[in-house]
Amino acid sequence: MIEIRTDRLVLRKPKKSDKDKELLISQIGDWDVAKWLTNVPYPYTEDDAKDWFETLQMKELSLNIYLDDSLIGGIDLSQDEDELYELGYWLGKAYWGKGYATEASKGLLHFAFQKLNSQKIKSSCMKGNVNSEKVLTKIGFQMIGEGKKYCVSRKKKMNYIFLSFSSPVRLDKDNVIKAAERFNKKEEIWIPN
Repeated sequence: MIEIRTDRLVLRKPKKSDKDKELLISQIGDWDVAKWLTNVPYPYTEDDAKDWFETLQMKELSLNIYLDDSLIGGIDLSQDEDELYELGYWLGKAYWGKGYATEASKGLLHFAFQKLNSQKIKSSCMKGNVNSEKVLTKIGFQMIGEGKKYCVSRKKKMNYIFLSFSSPVRLDKDNVIKAAERFNKKEEIWIPN
C-alpha cells in the first residue's frame, strides 16, 4: 500500500473510519470547496462518501491527505482516455493558504515520476480559482489552453484553465529526488519541502 510522507503530511488510503467519513463529508461538502471541484456533487451525502472510499480502493494513486492523522483533503493522479495522467486535489477550507496543496502535490508528483512511464502530467482548474492556479504554477505546471468542462456541483459548464507539467526539474530544486531515493522503503517515501 502506498504511503507518501512529506514534512507535515501523509498521503495514503483511508482506513474507512467514521471519523474519516465525517471529516470528508464536512469538508468537501462545504460549498466553498465543492464549487471549485469538477466531479463533486453538492450537497455531499454519506452515500457520496461511501462511493468515494470505494473508488479510492480501486485507483492506485487516489489518496487522502492527512495532517496529524486527521483527514484534511484528497489528491489523485489518474489516467484519462488519452493515457495521460491528470493531477487533481482538494483541501478542507480550514487548511487553505498553508502550503498543504503544494506540499502534497510535490510529494505525489515525485512519487509518480519514479514509478510511471509518462513524463507528462496535466491538470486543470476552474477559471477564477486563483489559489489552485498558483499551486499548480508554483510546482512547475504551465498553462496550455482554456476551455469548458461540466461542473457537477454547479450543474453547468464552467470555464477552465488547462495546464501541463513535463519535467521534474522544480521537484528536484530542493534535492527532493535524491532525498526520496535515500529513504525509499518499498512503496513508502519521505519527501522534504
